Amino acid sequence: MAEYAVSNLLTPLSLKQTLIAGPIGELMENFFEQRIRSRHGREVVYQEAEDAFKNQLDDESGVVGIWQGEFWGKWMISAARVCEYEDDAALREFIRQAAHRLMAYQRADGYIGTYKNSLLVIAPSREEGKKVMGWGCNWNWNIWCRKYTLWGLLEAHRLLNDASILQAAIRLADHLIVELRDNGIWIGDTGTFLGMPSCSILKPMLQLYRVTDDRRYLDFASAIIASWNDPSGKAPNLIANGLSGKPVHEWYPRPPEWAKVYEMLSCLDGILEYHRVTGDQSCLEAVEKAHAAMWEHEQNQMFSVGYNDIFNHAARQINAISEPCDAIHFMRVTYELFALTGKRHYMDVFELTYLNAFLAGVYRDGMWGSRGVRSSARHMTVAEQAKLQHNHCCVNNMPRGFMNAAQAAVMKSADAIVVNLYTDAQASVDIAGGTVSVVIGGSYLLDGRAQIDFSSTAPTPVKLRLRVPAWSHASAMQSDGQAIDISGKDYAEATLPAAGKLQLQLHFHAKPQIRHFAHPVAALDKSDWYAVRWVNAGVSIGEVPFEKMISEPRCTLQYGPLLLARSKFIGNSEKEMFDAESIAKGDFRCTLTPAQDGHVRCAFDAEFVGAGRRFRTRVCDYASAGNQVVADTAFFSIFF
Repeated sequence: MAEYAVSNLLTPLSLKQTLIAGPIGELMENFFEQRIRSRHGREVVYQEAEDAFKNQLDDESGVVGIWQGEFWGKWMISAARVCEYEDDAALREFIRQAAHRLMAYQRADGYIGTYKNSLLVIAPSREEGKKVMGWGCNWNWNIWCRKYTLWGLLEAHRLLNDASILQAAIRLADHLIVELRDNGIWIGDTGTFLGMPSCSILKPMLQLYRVTDDRRYLDFASAIIASWNDPSGKAPNLIANGLSGKPVHEWYPRPPEWAKVYEMLSCLDGILEYHRVTGDQSCLEAVEKAHAAMWEHEQNQMFSVGYNDIFNHAARQINAISEPCDAIHFMRVTYELFALTGKRHYMDVFELTYLNAFLAGVYRDGMWGSRGVRSSARHMTVAEQAKLQHNHCCVNNMPRGFMNAAQAAVMKSADAIVVNLYTDAQASVDIAGGTVSVVIGGSYLLDGRAQIDFSSTAPTPVKLRLRVPAWSHASAMQSDGQAIDISGKDYAEATLPAAGKLQLQLHFHAKPQIRHFAHPVAALDKSDWYAVRWVNAGVSIGEVPFEKMISEPRCTLQYGPLLLARSKFIGNSEKEMFDAESIAKGDFRCTLTPAQDGHVRCAFDAEFVGAGRRFRTRVCDYASAGNQVVADTAFFSIFF
C-alpha cells in the first residue's frame, strides 16, 4: 500500500459508524431497497447493467459509441458503499458473486468492456456521426465506461479483500495502458468533451497505485496531470485554467461544445487525489480556485452548479436546470476540499447542494430519480438512457450522494469530534481510547434548533467542535442550563467529560431571506440555447412548455439552508405559482410559521407584506416540491 503524501485535516468515520435518520433517512433507505437490495434491484436493475457486457452494443454503429458500460461500475460503487454502511451480509455475498460474474467477461488480454472493438476510442466528427445517427453526434464513451468498470472492481475489492477481483482490475488497467501506448494514442485525444470523460480515469488509477504500489499507474496519472498544466494552453488545461481563477465559461470559446459539468468535476476529484498521493500543492490550489469560480459564476438557483450539465455562466440565468450527477459530483469535490482544508465554507456549500439540488432529484417512490431538477414547472425525467430502461447515470449515482452526506455529518480531526450537519443522524466515534456515541436530533430545518447527545467511554475528556452555519444571523449553544453566544464563529467548541455524557442545545437563528435575482432578466427566444436546454423538447416525461420559462424579475425564498417553493403537493394553485404579480417590484418582508403537511418534509405558512400588499401562501422545502414523475407541467415553482 502506497501511503498518502498529504493527509486530510478531517477524516470521515467508516460508513458503518454513521446512520442517517429521520425523514431523509427514510427516503434514502427506500431508495436503497428499491434500487440495490430488493429482488427488482438485483434481478432487473443490476442484471441489465451486467448484460451490457454480454451484448456489447455500445459501438454497434461502428462509428459512434454510447455508454451502457458505465452502469455496472456505478451500481457496484453504490452497492459496495451501501453494504459497508449497513453491514449487510446478503448484499456482500451478492456483490462478490456479481464481481466474479463480470470477471467472466474478461478477455485473455485483460479487456472488459461493452465495446466489441476496444480500440474504438476516438470520437467521430459530427459529419461522420450524422451519417449513422441522423444528427451530428460525436459521442465516444469507451474509456469513460472502462473507468467505471475499473472503479467498481476496486470498490468490490476494498469491501471484500478478494485478491482475484484486484487482479482483474490490474489486468483491465494494464490492457488500457498498453493498448494506448502500442497504438500511439494519447488518452486526452480520446472520447468526447476534450478528453475529460476518458481522463477522469485518473482517480481509480491512483487508487490502483495506492493498493498495488506499482509506479506504472502513478506514471500514467502523472502524464494526465502534466497535460492539464500545459504552457501551450491546449484545452482543457484544467490545472492551468483553474489556477487562473477565470470563470470556466471564459476558458475557451463555445462552452456548450466542451464545458461538461459532470466530467470536469470528476477530473477535479482526481486532481485532488493526485494532490494527496504526491503532495503537489498546485493541484489543491487549482481546484480551490476553480471551485470558487464555479460558485461565483455557475451557481444556479438550486445551489448546484452549471446549466443542464454545461458550464455556461449559469448564475446569469433566472431559469435553472441542474443534472443530479452535477450536484453529486459538486458535493463530492466540495467534501474533499473540506476534508483537506477544514474550511467551514466548503461544508456550508455542501449542505446547500445536498439539501436542495441533490435531494430534489431523488424521487419519493425510491424507484427512480430525475435527469434534471428545474427551478419550476416539473423536473426532467427520462425513461430510457443509452437504450436501457432500468439504469440511468444520475439514478445509479444517487446512493453515493447519500453516502457522502453520511461521511460529512460527523468527522474527526487530530484532537476532536467535528459535527458538521444537523439533520437527524447517529454516529459512533472511536477516539481517545474509547467510543463516543453521537445522536443528532431536533428541528433544525424547521426552526434552526438541534439537540446533540454525546455519551463517552473514553478515559479522558474529548474535545467537540460544532459547525456554526454561515446563514445563521445569531447562534447560541446551551449546556447544563448555561447559554453561550457562538455567533460569528466558524465552529463552536465544547468538552465531553471523561466517561461521561453531555447534551448540547444549539439554536441557529434563520430569517426568511427574500433573494432578488442579481442579473437582468429578459425573455428568451425559443431557439436560444438556454431555452432549448431548459425545455428539452422530445423528452417524453420531462419536457415543459417554453411559455413556463420565467421572463421577468422574480424572487426566491431561502430559510436557513433550505430553498423554499410552492407545490401542488401542498395545495398551491397554478395561478398563484405562475400568474401572480412578482414581489420583485417592491420591498417585501416575509414571516414563516411551521405547518403540518404529510406530503413534504418541511412546510410553512408564509405571509408576505410590502408594496401595499399582504398575502399568505403555503410553502415547502424545494426538495419535496416535485420529486416524482408527474404529467403536470405546472406542478411547482420556486419563484415569488
